[in-house]
Amino acid sequence: MNPVLWQIGPLKIYAYGFFLAAAFAAGTYLTAKIAKEHGIAVDFILDLALAVCAAALIGARIGFVLLEWPYYRLHPVEILLVSEGGLSFHGGLILGVIVGVWFCRRRKCNPWQMADIVAPAVPLGTAIARIGCLLNGCCYGYVTDLPIGLPAALGDPSPRHPTQIYAAVLNLALFAYLYRRRDHRRFPGYLGLVYLILYSVLRSVVEIFRESEILFGPIKVAQAFSFLVIAGAGLAIYLVQRKGPAKGAYSE
Repeated sequence: MNPVLWQIGPLKIYAYGFFLAAAFAAGTYLTAKIAKEHGIAVDFILDLALAVCAAALIGARIGFVLLEWPYYRLHPVEILLVSEGGLSFHGGLILGVIVGVWFCRRRKCNPWQMADIVAPAVPLGTAIARIGCLLNGCCYGYVTDLPIGLPAALGDPSPRHPTQIYAAVLNLALFAYLYRRRDHRRFPGYLGLVYLILYSVLRSVVEIFRESEILFGPIKVAQAFSFLVIAGAGLAIYLVQRKGPAKGAYSE
């Protein structure tokens, strides 16, 4: 682990913030590349990326603070220390999607088509961001005796499941799958919904090994939310396919 990548005098470059920025940059580049294939201007993607990235950061921080409210209630000043870690993916996803839909409608762009375009970029960015989590020593797993165990928690030399690596590898695989299917001929938004389902499945698996907030019994908070996302996205696919080809659907 190396929470601080570089230090020049009093200036510190934190691994978490650096890889988070790299994740947004890579995701924006890939989205612009795919959007160009659909005749969408790069300038629009850059404007959209700025709006969504800002919203995702705010939403992710709010989500994390709410989950850890007993701690932040006593240390309110630390709420603003985002560069040192502490973001909720689901919180960022919710606010990012809300702002993205609003922005697309405001600029008269089909948000469902944009969901397809953005879908491969999100797991790519997530995989990169998890490298920052590993170096920062957050989002770690349970202590384990398995050979794969690493001292993945900041300040704790105990060997743990490196769930940061698990998440990075699984998200890279998800990126490869979605990128290969970016030219699907289903209805607009299909790939975005598939992303939500597959990411939620992978996240639920990683949560088995991750030391995180438990909701009840063996069910984690992130798993419960993932189950809701799977059900919602699956229902949306079923209803659209049941209705048949809709206006604006892709065709062969």
